[in-house]
Amino acid sequence: MNVNDILNKALDLLGITDVTVAAGSTDERLLKLVNALGVCYMQLITEFAPLEKEESITVSGGSFSTSSLTSPIFDVAKLYDAENKTVKCRLQGGRLYAEDGTYTLCYYYLPSSYPAIGGSVEVVPQVTLPLLARGVAAEYALESLLYEESLLHERKYKEGLKKVLSPHREKHLAFGRWI
Repeated sequence: MNVNDILNKALDLLGITDVTVAAGSTDERLLKLVNALGVCYMQLITEFAPLEKEESITVSGGSFSTSSLTSPIFDVAKLYDAENKTVKCRLQGGRLYAEDGTYTLCYYYLPSSYPAIGGSVEVVPQVTLPLLARGVAAEYALESLLYEESLLHERKYKEGLKKVLSPHREKHLAFGRWI
């Protein structure tokens, strides 16, 4: 998702029309908005919608160094063997502790770069641009001491996250007869 698009949408939500999103800008409000995006984005991917990746690993000597993974790990989702059986493991420091063997590690990772103007951010497909911009607007308003506006945007942001990230089950209606 494009950072400039997120910032422009957040500016629209906040009603700010005299700020232009451009690299190298020194406008204090734009810098505050980029900071708000960073805070909102890190909260999103660590608490609500983590980025997930799978890799094959080999544990020897009871541990595996997580520094050899392609992305920085912050939590383990699942470790399973060739027969798709879950294996107990523990992540501590820069090491993953488990029984020796070859496994598939499904883990949550942190992005390689912080959001910046002209860049992009990685999110799960359910999180849309307007939804993320709403979270950025809430964070910006809070940082600007606009508490009522912050609460309004945050409530809509959290409701949107709840709606798109909660599992939707099929609903079956009981068979009935019409008389």
